[in-house]
Amino acid sequence: MGRKAPSFAPAGRKRKGPSFPLLSPCKRRISPAPAQVTGWASLPDDIVHQVAALVLEFDVVDYIAFRAVCSGWRACAPSPRDPTLRIRSLRPVDWVALCDGDAVRPDDACQITFFQKRTARCLRVRLPELQRHRIIGFTDGLVILLHKRATTIRVLHPFTRVVVDFPSLVPVYQKLIRNRNCVLRMNAAVCSSVSSTTSIAVVAWFPWSSVVLSADAGHSSWEVIHKDMYLSNTLPFQASISWSPMATCYLLSSL
Repeated sequence: MGRKAPSFAPAGRKRKGPSFPLLSPCKRRISPAPAQVTGWASLPDDIVHQVAALVLEFDVVDYIAFRAVCSGWRACAPSPRDPTLRIRSLRPVDWVALCDGDAVRPDDACQITFFQKRTARCLRVRLPELQRHRIIGFTDGLVILLHKRATTIRVLHPFTRVVVDFPSLVPVYQKLIRNRNCVLRMNAAVCSSVSSTTSIAVVAWFPWSSVVLSADAGHSSWEVIHKDMYLSNTLPFQASISWSPMATCYLLSSL
């Protein structure tokens, strides 16, 4: 009897694939090249400095917009925020506050519409700083505010939002004024300080009262500079105030 032939797997059956999958060839990652700065943002620093100076000479509001274009321009142009508000070139001198004609006081609406005298441009600026304050004057585009309860005065730059504070009127009110309506309808203007070269001063006057006050930023009290002068028409001009009591024009040049 012959031997039985061993059984083999069918010739057509394929082997199973390897249990460990083959690794795909490793591809080296190439980091993208840094994007090149092109266009206006690629201007040399010295040219940006010159352009910024020309823009600031024309209007501080345009200068603020110029610095907002890109980080490079902002780094080449100094900040327009003057903490003393003394530098006149950083004030919005060509911007005039307008009344919207809707019978809503700007301090109640917490916004003011400004008009550019040279370009006829209008900007509506929202100012939360107007809350609980009363507007008592404007000088070179700066807003002078009176706190309705504390009677402290502050000067606000409406575009940089820099604020300079002044003392309360309560001691002077109790001693010399004693008329609430006088305070509610008072007026004020910003001048240069005589005693300090690093701060501004505010002059305040009142209807139905002959008292004229002055205070420097950072001082704790107001100084009475006139006790017998009724101011009617006033005009701040070049760090001084001209006024006309009884149809006579004077210049308050000591401020």
